Amino acid sequence: MSVAAYELNKHREQKMTNTVFKIEELDSASQELDMTLGINPDVFRDSMQSGLSLYKSVNKFHPVTAGGSRAWEEIVATFRTLVVDQNDGWRSIQQNGMPVLINSELNATIVITSGDEHTGLKSSHEPKTRNAKGQVTESFVGQNYDLFDDTTTTIFQPTDSHQTWVLLYTLDKTKSEVRYELSLPTNTSISGNKGKIKITEWQTRIIFPAISFNEIHVTIPSHEFTDDSDFFDIIKK
Repeated sequence: MSVAAYELNKHREQKMTNTVFKIEELDSASQELDMTLGINPDVFRDSMQSGLSLYKSVNKFHPVTAGGSRAWEEIVATFRTLVVDQNDGWRSIQQNGMPVLINSELNATIVITSGDEHTGLKSSHEPKTRNAKGQVTESFVGQNYDLFDDTTTTIFQPTDSHQTWVLLYTLDKTKSEVRYELSLPTNTSISGNKGKIKITEWQTRIIFPAISFNEIHVTIPSHEFTDDSDFFDIIKK
């Protein structure tokens, strides 16, 4: 069993309440790898920078959603490419219409989505996913309930025994920075009147250093956007 697999199994054997780590506060590079499922933190940073580059490429002639959707698409593509190329055991697949990474040895799945303004901050407020998601998300999060809480009865129907982690990020125009974290969700809440859900509670959060927009000379889009809108839902034709 790899070190990363051992650390992941420790999470499953222990009940931890809202444990938050900051990468820069860890003692060593090996400890960083243990906390990030064996993936080099540089891979997360490079993926965010790639998304930021696409985010700045839009202009007034693009749809108002272009900045956010382009950023998400590029973050997903870059992250999955680098993880598969640089790490043994990871596979990039489409699961129920969602682009994910899976590792059978670690029994781990990673999904990527945007979060709210609390993403990447070590504060009293837990982050939430920015946009309400559909039933596929609820099923993924339900898997983590079964792994962590023996006393909870849920309506979730897990698709497999994998522990599902979320690479959560936010493009904060107010602070001119990208913040991101690798976190393990344990709860969802209903959002709006269409039965959509948001991820609202986390068992473990691994927070990375923020990336300033100024690092790659970003031009901020002038309009709000809805990033990665409904990519969790499958549209049947």
